Amino acid sequence: MENQQMKKKTLIIFFLVILSGNSLSGFKIPMLSSKAPYKNPNLPIQTRVEDLLQRMSIEEKVHQLATFFPNGNIRLGIPHLKAGEALHGICLKHGTCFPQAIALASTWDPSLIEKTAEIIALEARALGVHHVYSPMLGVVRDPRWGRTEESYGEDPYLVSRIGVAFINGLQGKGKKRFDINHVLATAKHFVADGQPYAGLNRGPMEASARTLHEVFLPPFRAAVEEARVGCIMPAHHSLNGIPCHAHQELLIDILRHRYGFDGLIISDNNDIKALHTEHKIAENLHQAARLALEAGIDMELAIDQPWGSNRAYGPELIQAVKKGSLPIELVDRAVRNVLKAKFRLGIFQQTNNIPPEHDFMVGGDQGMTQFTPVETETGVRRYDSEVTEYFNTLHRLAVPRPGWEKIIYNPEHDRLALEVARKAIILLKNENDLLPLDISKLKIIAVIGPNAAAEVVGGYSTPQLKYYVSVLDGIKNFAQGKAKIIYEEGCSLINFNQANIPAAVSAARRSDVAIVVIGGNELTCKENEDRDNLQLVGHQEELVRQIYATGTPTVVVLLHGRPLAIGWIKEHIPAILDGWYLGQETGTAIAEALFGKINPGGKLPISYPRHVGQIPDYYNVFRWASHRGRYFHSERGPLFPFGHGLSYTQFTYSDLKITPLKRHGVVLAVSLQITNTGARTGDEVIQLYIHDEYASVVRPVRELKRFQRITLKPGETKRVEFSLNSEDFAFYDTQSQGWKVEEGTFQIQIGASSTDIRLQARVEYKKNQWLVLK
Repeated sequence: MENQQMKKKTLIIFFLVILSGNSLSGFKIPMLSSKAPYKNPNLPIQTRVEDLLQRMSIEEKVHQLATFFPNGNIRLGIPHLKAGEALHGICLKHGTCFPQAIALASTWDPSLIEKTAEIIALEARALGVHHVYSPMLGVVRDPRWGRTEESYGEDPYLVSRIGVAFINGLQGKGKKRFDINHVLATAKHFVADGQPYAGLNRGPMEASARTLHEVFLPPFRAAVEEARVGCIMPAHHSLNGIPCHAHQELLIDILRHRYGFDGLIISDNNDIKALHTEHKIAENLHQAARLALEAGIDMELAIDQPWGSNRAYGPELIQAVKKGSLPIELVDRAVRNVLKAKFRLGIFQQTNNIPPEHDFMVGGDQGMTQFTPVETETGVRRYDSEVTEYFNTLHRLAVPRPGWEKIIYNPEHDRLALEVARKAIILLKNENDLLPLDISKLKIIAVIGPNAAAEVVGGYSTPQLKYYVSVLDGIKNFAQGKAKIIYEEGCSLINFNQANIPAAVSAARRSDVAIVVIGGNELTCKENEDRDNLQLVGHQEELVRQIYATGTPTVVVLLHGRPLAIGWIKEHIPAILDGWYLGQETGTAIAEALFGKINPGGKLPISYPRHVGQIPDYYNVFRWASHRGRYFHSERGPLFPFGHGLSYTQFTYSDLKITPLKRHGVVLAVSLQITNTGARTGDEVIQLYIHDEYASVVRPVRELKRFQRITLKPGETKRVEFSLNSEDFAFYDTQSQGWKVEEGTFQIQIGASSTDIRLQARVEYKKNQWLVLK
């Protein structure tokens, strides 16, 4: 009966539109309510929201709660909020492909990341996207997790700084905030998904209040309080026995009340339904919808669930309100937040025509079913139907703006992608200064490995790149015929049993240097592709061992999505470059680093464990009761520590000065001198850590609190300055449920990594005063 009434209403709307003379290819907004307050952009947004809300039927309200599916409304002139993916570039055809998120963090350069996100937002809006499901702010403490590549690493402060920069770039700041060239960002996944049970995606998580507030929540707090992020997405898993999508303490008490978040909350895919089907805290879909609404979930993401009985915020929700079993106030609260987001973005004023496919009550799901998918023709991703089924259809319901081609194919965007790739590269090892290579002294270069000629860019990438420079192509382009380049794959990362190592060995023997490009790809590391070990997949280590055995100088280049247990390679191979995934300019940046056109300056945002059995191995661990614990025939400590990264030059740290202050919340001014004592221009990332010497609760061995990336010419000295506030010395007190600074002594440690501390000093906090100790 209800379906018949819906069809009648739809026919009436069609009839009215036809009478008005508008075509079905693009309905113009009716002028029936042209003077309605909600259409006046000069009125406060809240006034406009309330005026529009009271004009809507329950059916119209519930259709506002769909993300990914149509949420426009022709009768009232409500535009569709088009969402998309933008982890390291807008995931639409020919969007600029920047380095993967973990590589963005390796730059340790928030200003560069903000510029990157600005370009991503510009391209998104050009292609008709208003809202993106990015960035991912999980603090990763288990690299077995396949989504490690989507993260900014293991440290809450680094994740916060890169995350705030990315959000500011996406959303804009000041007068540019939410203008026609910026989008609504989504901070995800709230919260604590980076250390899942057994390393498996969606695994349940248990964490103390102190760990939550000191480790997993800080990036989201910064996103809300500093970047004023417009949207939050809860995590798949349960936290301390309560699914995040029904967690009122997290979503209401902490997020909205404590942090002051006033934006939109959208579900992750099918996670409202999962309250019933997976977590089993709801006996049916109606109960699941109520739990989600009570927790403050405003929109439902259910990418494989068209309108019908499998949608939590669907027909059954409408019926529940009509029958009185669910309060209309819960629906109204959610709709208010959706409308507020649309008003904030200004898309009411920017939308002159609403096509029928944007309004389900008029066009049904035609926009979701009548389309031509993008073909992923190159790269490893084309072998993954699960990935292509989603990413090759993300253009549905998007309406590109006129002239979008000039934006997407702007060469400045490609130049920025190359700059980010250059700054993301990490020099892990360089024994006897094997790198950089001198092209004039090389006659034959062997380029070997499964990732040497492959297109590998990581997950959540554009389905079709405008171009991709492989490592092989990059080396050929750089050599320009000055050396002969020979290539052998050696082994496969698509068919893991396939290998032709003898041919690769033969190539290495004939060459002056062997560059072996290995790691992982979108089949070995992605969402829902977790690992129970961190060894190189397939025959890769065997390949490297046999190339090394030829005696030819060997360089290993890593392209991958998670830290790898490469103990043998570290011990034997003289030079190792790490790029994670470097985007469309991968080969150009790698070649420039290999031959010295650029000097690598990236730093690790996450520790490399020696073995999977070491996990967890994050650097900011609590102090041990004793150091007598040891592994049988294995070393403690990481293979490569957090913050590690070498250079082709050398830097000295000197003249550490600390001055107590009392201005604008700053309590200490810290400065030091950095000098480039080598022969090449290079970048250094100065890292400031704090160590609480004695406290009423056990504290971490050190915690990153500030960092700065600088460039120095040979012989140049710069003074680097940091400001610290009292909260930098605080810990979360579970009794008062707030932050506490205890009297006592602290170490200020300055270093080139979490294990390479160059300078340190002690300060004391006593009677509300800070003193520098001799």
